[in-house]
Amino acid sequence: MKPQTKTNLYRYLFIAVSIVFIIVFVKKFGTLQDAAETLAHGSIYFLLAAFIIQLLAIINKGAFYQSIYEYFGARDKLKKWVVLSLASNFINLIAPAGGLSGMAVFISEAESQKMTKSRATFVSIFSYFLLYGVFLLVLLFGLFYLMFNHQLYQYQIITASVLFGMIFLILILIVIAAGEAVRLKKVFQFFASILNFLATITIRRHNLISHENVAILTREINESLKLIQRKSKGLWLPVFHVLLIEILDILTLYYIFLAFQFPIYPGVLISVYAISVLFSLISITPNGLGIVEALMILVLTNFSVPVELATIAVLGYRLFTFWIPFLLGFFGFRFFQRGKLIQIENGTH
Repeated sequence: MKPQTKTNLYRYLFIAVSIVFIIVFVKKFGTLQDAAETLAHGSIYFLLAAFIIQLLAIINKGAFYQSIYEYFGARDKLKKWVVLSLASNFINLIAPAGGLSGMAVFISEAESQKMTKSRATFVSIFSYFLLYGVFLLVLLFGLFYLMFNHQLYQYQIITASVLFGMIFLILILIVIAAGEAVRLKKVFQFFASILNFLATITIRRHNLISHENVAILTREINESLKLIQRKSKGLWLPVFHVLLIEILDILTLYYIFLAFQFPIYPGVLISVYAISVLFSLISITPNGLGIVEALMILVLTNFSVPVELATIAVLGYRLFTFWIPFLLGFFGFRFFQRGKLIQIENGTH
């Protein structure tokens, strides 16, 4: 069996198992008829507001990448960064690798953004550090809220520990970068081999990062860190967009509950959101498909939310935050590929 065929088979199997898991969950704790009745009483205006909020969230994600790359010297239109953000998200979903596969999109685009590939690699790593670092604050609040309400379980603690470990690893890389350059070069030679493999299977680009690029990367990371030290106050805009990412997603979930006139407490709302993002990042299925839905429903029902409402709210939330960006990401990736082909034909790439 071909590797690509085997990968697709596993992907379809994950999706099928996830769907069956959700159906069994719903049938055990509620009925589809109750869910249909709850859905019929929903306000279309609040659901439309949730949809608009998610469109703003997609634009804001592009604005985040625009601000962080502009901070390091690359300038381009917001539309381009929104497309790149969607394409990167799409790649991360179809070829999940802890965000590294989506990173290859930005690195590949580095030359057209007037930035070297080595600096783009650092910017990508630093952007993940900001995204995950801000989310950890939300996660900590959610975990403490669950603990105080006796709803914190071992599997949540273990999964959160994995994410903390990832952030700690990125922090270690930054510390190494600020220290000895030789050790940093060895670390990036290892990551370069992973990125080259991912680029080969996703964007059909061989030897994305060469040994020469690793040497340049080591030097430019040290320069980038010096830039951050000199212009630390200039990071307020990227951090603002990261905070807005969290706020807009939480508001989306909140407006879905408003649509069904259910008074959900802010602590419950933030906790459920934190669990959803946590298991989206650390999951065996793409973006936690199936697992996230079931866990969100479980947490909500533990806080006395009716299972019919919890199911509709969660599926609606995932429709807005997972499926719509996924479909838009498909077209964004096609647009990204077409742009690359044009550059190759014109001899500019």
